[in-house]
Amino acid sequence: MKRIIFKFVLPWLITIVALYLAFHEVSFEILRTYATGANVLYLLGVVLLTVLSYILRAARWPLLFPDSPLPFGSSYRVLVLGFFMNNILPARAGELVRAHLGSKVVGKPRTLVLATIASERLADGLAISLMFVIIIMWLGQGHLDPEYAQNLTYVAYLFVAVAVGVIAVLSLRAKIFAFTDKVAERLDHKASTYTFSRVQTFIHGLSPLCSPRRALKIAAWSTAIWLVELGAFACVAAAYNSPLSLSGTVLFLVAVNFSSLIPAAPGGFGVIELVAIKVLTSAGVEPKELALCMVLTQHIIQYIVIGIPGAFLLSTLRAQLRDMTGGYQAIESSLPRRREVA
Repeated sequence: MKRIIFKFVLPWLITIVALYLAFHEVSFEILRTYATGANVLYLLGVVLLTVLSYILRAARWPLLFPDSPLPFGSSYRVLVLGFFMNNILPARAGELVRAHLGSKVVGKPRTLVLATIASERLADGLAISLMFVIIIMWLGQGHLDPEYAQNLTYVAYLFVAVAVGVIAVLSLRAKIFAFTDKVAERLDHKASTYTFSRVQTFIHGLSPLCSPRRALKIAAWSTAIWLVELGAFACVAAAYNSPLSLSGTVLFLVAVNFSSLIPAAPGGFGVIELVAIKVLTSAGVEPKELALCMVLTQHIIQYIVIGIPGAFLLSTLRAQLRDMTGGYQAIESSLPRRREVA
């Protein structure tokens, strides 16, 4: 019963409350006026830049595998399916779907693929946090409500703390592996042995982050991804002729992406709108209907960009998996055999 409450009831309850607060005292006539008056060329720019950002993500993901990375085509398909499932399942469960599909393609444990996704999230969080901190330090918080600025800063600090923790774990991984092996041997129990092996696999999956050369490549791809994303958010503002500055656009991007981490109903609808509207109006976007229209536009376009290819890939999943697995095995067999790392 508790599992049902936390997995299904609570996310929808959060979403319903957030939707009510986001649309409370909104004039739907004014909202419709803003929506119909949008500049179509800028909206097309949002679509193209959003598509490009997912292509760049697919190119970056193979860098996060310790060995035997996904080919680009498979990376893109699995990534799109994962994000698509995030949009139709609550609490970002699409990440687990993506780990499952990725493991089938590369023939590696789901735990290892999940670690690459965790690395991806960490790289994204650090990139967004860096954007936010630079804006706050360089331009100040402007009209942004101090409470919102403080809350966003806490999230940025959290990503930095997690990054420091990951680096510490990776630097000590040999000792951690030796310790877990010793404990598992002493306990001599299947469940504990399996658990410790999964822990080791997950830590191994994070190992590309401690390679300076690989980390620089990941940082470069992450920077490119989020500059493209920033361009998409700027196009949203321009489509409605919004007086949003560069700092305001960064805050818009930060608010949408940080609020998407809240485990709500599918796609974060309601929670993203509520948080982003408050940040935009605090940053000087008035009236509330304009801020809501901007947030909804970005959110709906993201849904469409992922939804159309995601629905197609899901409807042909068996054939897609067969194609991706076959392609990966062909590439793998043509490469020199490498020794597996624990």
